[in-house]
Amino acid sequence: MRLGIKFSPPNKIKSGSAYTFATNLIPILYQKNPDLRIFTASPQIFSEIAGSLVHYTANPFWQASPTKKIASWLHQQVTLENQLIQEKVDVLYCPFNYESLFLTYKIPQVITVHDLIPLIWQQDFKATSTLWKYLYIPAIKNAKAIITESENTKKDILRFCNISPEKIFVIPIGYTFKEVSAAEVSYKKDPYILYVCSTHYPYKNLFKLFEAYHAIHNNFPHKLVIVGKSIARFTPQIKTKISELGLSEKIVLRENLSDTDLAIIYQNADLFVYPSLYEGFGIPPLEAMSYGIPVVASNVASIPEVCGDAALYIEPHSVDSIADGMIRGLSDSDLRQKLKIAGRERVKLFNWETTAERILEVCQIVSN
Repeated sequence: MRLGIKFSPPNKIKSGSAYTFATNLIPILYQKNPDLRIFTASPQIFSEIAGSLVHYTANPFWQASPTKKIASWLHQQVTLENQLIQEKVDVLYCPFNYESLFLTYKIPQVITVHDLIPLIWQQDFKATSTLWKYLYIPAIKNAKAIITESENTKKDILRFCNISPEKIFVIPIGYTFKEVSAAEVSYKKDPYILYVCSTHYPYKNLFKLFEAYHAIHNNFPHKLVIVGKSIARFTPQIKTKISELGLSEKIVLRENLSDTDLAIIYQNADLFVYPSLYEGFGIPPLEAMSYGIPVVASNVASIPEVCGDAALYIEPHSVDSIADGMIRGLSDSDLRQKLKIAGRERVKLFNWETTAERILEVCQIVSN
C-alpha cells in the first residue's frame, strides 16, 4: 500500500499535538509502511525520511491575506489529487481534519478528527466554527473513513456530522515519556499544584480553578502553576481574575516551554489538576501519571476514558468539588500513593506503535 500523508506541522513551535504527531506517529508509520509519500509545507520536520518521499505542498492557512488563503486552498483542492495519482498513492491520510481535501474522486481519504471544540464552544471559535460548517464537515462526510481518539469524540462526530458510525474508528493516541536527569528535577523553589492546559480558552475552566484554589490556598504552602498558551481575547481577563482574587503572588502563568522544561515542571509538581470542561482526548493527565504525580481530573467528556481508575474525579462546574479534590489530592497520603501506582500502570496502555498499526489497518481497509 502506498500511503500518502498530508500534514504540515508548525515549523517553529516544538510543542502541541501537531508537533507530537510529527515526531512520534509519522516516523513509526514510515517504519511500518516505508512505501509512503508526505505532502507538507514543513519538509524540514521530516528530515529523517528520505527526501524523495517528501513533497512540498503549500499550507493555504499560512498565506498572508484572506484572498491568498482562499486562492491557495482552491488551487490545492483542484490539483493535489492529480499529484496523488501521479505518485500512485493508494490512500491519503490526514492526521488533522483541517489538512483534508474537501472531496477526492479516485483516491480514498482517511481523516483523523481530534475533537469538535469549535462546534461545541462556537461562541469562542466563531471563525473556526464557520470553517467547520462549510469545509470540514463536508470533508468528513466525503471521506472513506474517520479516525478519532475517544468514544466521546465519536459521539460528537455522529451528533454534528450525521455520518454512519461504521465509518468511524476509535484509536487512542500514544504517549512518549520524556526522560529528565536527577540534577534537572532536584531544583524546586516552592511546592506547587500543576495544570497543563495548552491554551487559555474558557473551556479550560481556569476561572473555576482559581476560585477553588482561592478557597484552599491559605491551608497549603502550594502555589498554582498554569502552563498554557496566551490567547489575546482571554488572557487579560485571566490576569484580571487572578488580581481580583489577590493571588498574583500565588498563581504562576507559563507558556512556550521546551519538552525538557515541561518535563521538569511535571516532575517537581506535588499534584496535577485537570478541571477542563471538554477534551477530545487529553494527554496532560497521562504525562503527569508517567512522572508519578497524583491526578485530580474532570469527570466529563473523554477524560474518564483516558484516565480510567488512575484519577480522583471532580465535577468541573463546581468550585467546591474542585477545591475538595485538591485538598484530598494533597493531604490524603493513602490516596496519593494509590493514584501514583495506578497512574504508572495506566500510561502503559497508550503507545505509538499500537496507534500506528491500527491507523495503517484502517488505511489498508479503505485502499482495498
